[in-house]
Amino acid sequence: MPGTPMSVAYDADRWIHIPLDYVDTPWADAGEWSGWLAEEATRGRPDAEVLRDAVAAEALAIALFPAAHVSLRFWHYPADGAPTGFVDVFVQARDDDATAPADLLPDLGFTVVPPVVEPVAAEGMPTAVRRLSIQATLPSPDAEPMIVPKAEWIGAADGWVVYAVSTDFDANQLESRLADADALFAAIDPAEAAAR
Repeated sequence: MPGTPMSVAYDADRWIHIPLDYVDTPWADAGEWSGWLAEEATRGRPDAEVLRDAVAAEALAIALFPAAHVSLRFWHYPADGAPTGFVDVFVQARDDDATAPADLLPDLGFTVVPPVVEPVAAEGMPTAVRRLSIQATLPSPDAEPMIVPKAEWIGAADGWVVYAVSTDFDANQLESRLADADALFAAIDPAEAAAR
């Protein structure tokens, strides 16, 4: 099921917007889009031949990652660095009932250490928080636990809740995109969804 449609101003030198469907786009599907992106991202680089297939494969994997209810997906691919992972943004209508954003965060399950919840600035949302956690998950009953660092952002305004999430098996990779993800979240205006 698709998420609430909306758009957001974002820094194209830090993020690549991932299409969640290809209607009214120049591309027929995720495969065609990822091939185009790989050409664009590696054009003019001396190592383009080496990188192109790897970029296309990673872009395709992100584009095909399950996206039920996701409104926006962004791949962190700084122009001056290496890609680090992606952020999913969910936007949902909700009656204003004075519930604090932190109380709207989903249950984490088992965590290795207590999560850290801090306020964040977001122009379109009077109150918003970011939660950093390290989850321990079992891929299957007989598997070894997997450690999954996770960052979440949530805020509410004008009858809308905005929730963003990014996970990574590498805590350093997740940390390297936190500042850019804070800025991305801060640029989201729930009023834009309300206007549609």
